[in-house]
Amino acid sequence: MKIKLIAPYDHRADLTTSPFKLQRVNLPLLAALTPPEHTVSFVEEGFAPDDFDQEVDLVGITVLTEFAVRAYQIGDAYRAKGVQVVMGGIHPTVLPEEALQHADAVVIGEAEGVWAQLLKDAEAKKLQRIYNSKTLTNLDALPVPRRDLLYGTQSRSYAPIPIGVEISRGCPYDCEFCCIGSTLGHQYRVRPVKEVIAELAAVESPYIFFVDDALALDRKAAKELFTEMIPLGKRWLAQGTVNLAEDPGLLNLMKRAGCLGLLIGFESVQKKTQDEVVKIKNLSIDFYEAMRRFHNEGMGILGSFVFGFDWENKDVFDQTLEFILNGHIDVVQLRILTPYPGTRLYDRLLAEGRLFSTDWWLHDYAPDTVLYQPIGMTVDELVNGFVRLNKQAYSLSAMAKRFCGMTPWKRSLLGCQLYAGVNLSTRKRYFSGLNNRQPFQAQPGL
Repeated sequence: MKIKLIAPYDHRADLTTSPFKLQRVNLPLLAALTPPEHTVSFVEEGFAPDDFDQEVDLVGITVLTEFAVRAYQIGDAYRAKGVQVVMGGIHPTVLPEEALQHADAVVIGEAEGVWAQLLKDAEAKKLQRIYNSKTLTNLDALPVPRRDLLYGTQSRSYAPIPIGVEISRGCPYDCEFCCIGSTLGHQYRVRPVKEVIAELAAVESPYIFFVDDALALDRKAAKELFTEMIPLGKRWLAQGTVNLAEDPGLLNLMKRAGCLGLLIGFESVQKKTQDEVVKIKNLSIDFYEAMRRFHNEGMGILGSFVFGFDWENKDVFDQTLEFILNGHIDVVQLRILTPYPGTRLYDRLLAEGRLFSTDWWLHDYAPDTVLYQPIGMTVDELVNGFVRLNKQAYSLSAMAKRFCGMTPWKRSLLGCQLYAGVNLSTRKRYFSGLNNRQPFQAQPGL
């Protein structure tokens, strides 16, 4: 069979200025699990459009909730041509019946245990509606992803595109707003260190992004891996929890292994909300000390903050700005809380009758739309505070003040270029989004 694997992308996204692209892992890994009698090709819409005229027997689409509409459009188009379509990923896992309206089959959960049977069924034109291995994948002896099939993913950005590499899966935390545990399991599974090192050594690019949802939760395995990585000379980024800073020895080892920076989910600066977010509930240091430790190891930090938790009040915006400036956050990600299907947050808001739209992902709502009735503030206060904070955090004076923290990674010419480039491009994307209509906000005079 001729198999095409597709990663949809939102047509409204600004593909030319986003500095956070990477070459993914899931599709190349699926290709590595495919028997050699089949041919496989990839389409990453974040880099290049699909060619619908190509002859193909089976299309596999990985679906994130925010790109569900685009994925469904692709699935419908191929099915209209008589091509078999299978969908997998987070969104079809939590809403399989919805996805089946646009696909012949859906994979629930991890695909490794069902992919071989699915291909046999597709070849016989006898696809089942649902494929569910019902067990978590053993990460030992995973095949090396078929990165040789990736076409050139050239970026117009000043920053190189890192290669995605997987170290672990699952998350033991059960944060209300996150669906990782319900889709990839609450059991934290780690790949064998020797296998990860062999894969890293085979990647030609020096730039890596570890795609783990929570880096280094198994500290012993992480320290072994980072020790083995030191001779490889890789330069890498990852996303992790703020409690990484509780272990200075780990941070130093990460830096020696080539860590350039981390995406850290601070989520909220208000204590009541922190007490409800499992991953930071029992943090033994405050956020300022965490930032000091990250910066002392020369790591750049993309600090992520979410607004609209039930335990927050409208003072959170001024308090967040104070931390962003005085903590010298290198890059800032500000988001309005989104109730994703498959999360306990969505289920609770639905039960409480607080969702403005129960199937919001099927509508053309822009990112950071307020989709529910907040408690700690009004919709107007949430929207207006969010807009004001974006303008304040990404004002030219605020960017200059954050830069004047002069953490070690910024002292090089490359560091200065990266800081300016990432912040200016992020400012452009965020500011353009502030003009998006808020459909559930009270309009003046009404």
